[in-house]
Amino acid sequence: MAISKDALWKGIIESLAEEFIRFFFIDYVDLIDFERGFEFLDTELQKLLPENPSKNRHADKLIKVWLKDGRDVWFLIHIEIQGYQDATISLRMFECIYRIRERYQRPVTGLVVYTDWERSYHFSEYREVFMGSTLNYAFNTYILRDNPPAKLTQDPNPFAAVMEAAWQHLDKPEDERDLLNLKLDLIQRLKLRAIPREKISLIIEFIKYYTPFTNSEIQANFDKNLMDIIKTDIPMGLREAILEDVRKQGIEQGIEQGIEQGIEQGIEQGIEQGIETKERDFVQTLWLLQEFSIEKMALLVGITQERLVEIVQEILLEEGKTAAESQQIMETYVAKFAAL
Repeated sequence: MAISKDALWKGIIESLAEEFIRFFFIDYVDLIDFERGFEFLDTELQKLLPENPSKNRHADKLIKVWLKDGRDVWFLIHIEIQGYQDATISLRMFECIYRIRERYQRPVTGLVVYTDWERSYHFSEYREVFMGSTLNYAFNTYILRDNPPAKLTQDPNPFAAVMEAAWQHLDKPEDERDLLNLKLDLIQRLKLRAIPREKISLIIEFIKYYTPFTNSEIQANFDKNLMDIIKTDIPMGLREAILEDVRKQGIEQGIEQGIEQGIEQGIEQGIEQGIETKERDFVQTLWLLQEFSIEKMALLVGITQERLVEIVQEILLEEGKTAAESQQIMETYVAKFAAL
């Protein structure tokens, strides 16, 4: 099950809010009181957002930021996801802004980040002229295609690495071995930056999931190389956002299945199947690495040791091992870490 890009964007923006604002609003950073932190107003935003007639997925965030003069201002962030060109985006931005202004009476600045190639949809204003009256709303934009990796590499802001990871999807290599090298090179360069370890982990998580591999062998190779590079545990920074997305996907799948099975039962089963699929993928990756004890793997995945052993035994059986062979492999593995 692939992790949706809107979930990844929302997670990384919230986790790296200061870096995000310093990256996209560089001309205004001297006005902002970063020591007061940020407040995320996503609940308020959902109440105000105009209904989108399309089925395209976007990432929307509303962030409260305090200025040094004591005022609080709101930042409306909209990420236009790769491949989804929206002809109504400028109207939607205008509607969001005036609804926020009307409801909360707060200054608001808007930003749209375009992560696709189609320049004809990269609007930066909403303009309406009618019978002598003119309505014009201009908002900030960032167009990924105008900021190539060579430029992003020179930017010391950690969020530049996030945008470089987005480039890997925008200009994805045909050969996934090239994508593997791009991901590993970006992670290697991250280690050379003066970035706190926990923030490096957050960005690595984004890099890992934003442009997924379709080849399981290359994915396993990436995971092994990643562990060799960072010499630490699996990064967990965006895990909450990822698991939430898995839960939502499980609900969507469950609703479809519920047509035949009964809606309530279908939703419940869909959630369970979605979470179980992601747990199994995570366990399989850790098992291939052969570097963590059963106890540590269970802690990383967030399941009991008994459940983890069950999943590993299922994997071994699928590989053609007999039940007796699987049991022996597990006993040998446990003994190896007990001796450490």
